[in-house]
Amino acid sequence: MWSYLRRVFVATLVCAFFMVLSREASADDKPATCSGPAECCPAALTEESKDKVANVDIGVVLVGIYELNEKAQTWSIDFYLTENWPPLPGFAPATEIYNEVNRTAEQFDRTTLANGKCRRERRIRSTLHNPYNLRAFPFDKQRMSIVFSDAVFPSSRVHYADKPGPSGIDDVVLNQLSAWNLQEQNLIFERTQRTYKYEEGAPAYDYATFSVDVTRHVSFHLGKFFLPLLVIVFISFSVFWIDPEDLGSSMSVGVTCLLAAVALQFTEEGSLPDVNYLTIADRAFTICYVLIGMAVLQAVWTNRLARGGEKDKAVRLDKRCRWVFPLALAASLAVAVLQGS
Repeated sequence: MWSYLRRVFVATLVCAFFMVLSREASADDKPATCSGPAECCPAALTEESKDKVANVDIGVVLVGIYELNEKAQTWSIDFYLTENWPPLPGFAPATEIYNEVNRTAEQFDRTTLANGKCRRERRIRSTLHNPYNLRAFPFDKQRMSIVFSDAVFPSSRVHYADKPGPSGIDDVVLNQLSAWNLQEQNLIFERTQRTYKYEEGAPAYDYATFSVDVTRHVSFHLGKFFLPLLVIVFISFSVFWIDPEDLGSSMSVGVTCLLAAVALQFTEEGSLPDVNYLTIADRAFTICYVLIGMAVLQAVWTNRLARGGEKDKAVRLDKRCRWVFPLALAASLAVAVLQGS
C-alpha cells in the first residue's frame, strides 16, 4: 500500500510540474498588457500602420539634483518624464535612458489618452553617466546631460519632435547644489540620429538629449587650497631674508614648505578621477613646486658665495630674488589659468 501511495504522490508532482510549464508557456504567448487605454497599448501591428512614423515628443522636468560625482563620472537626479504620441495600432514607445547607470526608484507610471494623444508620465530617480572635462578645474563649467532613445524602434518608426514637451528645472533645484551653480533655469534640448556602427546595415535611431550647464563655486577651493598654497610659497620665499651663511635654516624652511605643498595637493585631488591631462590646479601646484625648489637652490648658491668670500654678492642676489620670485609666480599662474580655460 505504501508503494502505491508513493507512486500516486510522484505522479501528482509530475503532473503539477507540467501544468505549471504549460501555463508559463501560454502566458509568454500572450501579448504584453498595458494599464492605459487600448488606443495607447501595444498590439499586433496592422499592415496599414507598419509604414507609419510615430512622432513622439519628450518632456523632462528636473525636481532634484543630488550629487555630481567627478570621480565616478556620474550625476544623480530626480525628474518627471512625459511622452506624447498620436495613437497608432500596435505602437507604444519603448523609451530608454541611454546613459543611465542605475535607477534608484520609479514612483509611478501611468498612460492616458487626452485630446487625441497618448500620454505616458513617470517620475524617475536615477544615476547617469556623464563625462567631465576637468581641464579648467576648479574654474570649470560642466554640461550635464540626460539622453533618451527608443530601445525597439529605429528612426524609420519613431521620430522625436524637434521641440521638446513641457520641460524645465524646478525652483527647488536651485538651492540643492552647494558646490555648483546653475547657469540658467532652462534645459537645453537637442535631437540627433546615430547608427549602431557595430552591426553592418543597422538602422539609425533617434536620440533626445536634455542638458543643463553648471559652474563650480570656486570660493571653497580658493579658501581651502589656493590661499594656503600661496601662503606656503611666500613662506618659502623667506629664505631670501635669511643670512646666506645660515644654510641650515634656509634648507629647513624650503623642505618643510615643499612637503606641505605636496600634502595639500593630495588632499585637494582626492575627489577627482585620474585623467591624462593637467588641470589648472595641477599647473598651479607644479609652478609652486618649481619656485620652492628654485628658492632652495638659490639659498645653496648664496651660501656657497658667502663661504667663498663673496657675501656682498650673495646679499645682492637675495635682494633681487625678493621681487623676481613673486613676479614669476604671478605671471606663471596667470598663464596657467589662461591656457587651462
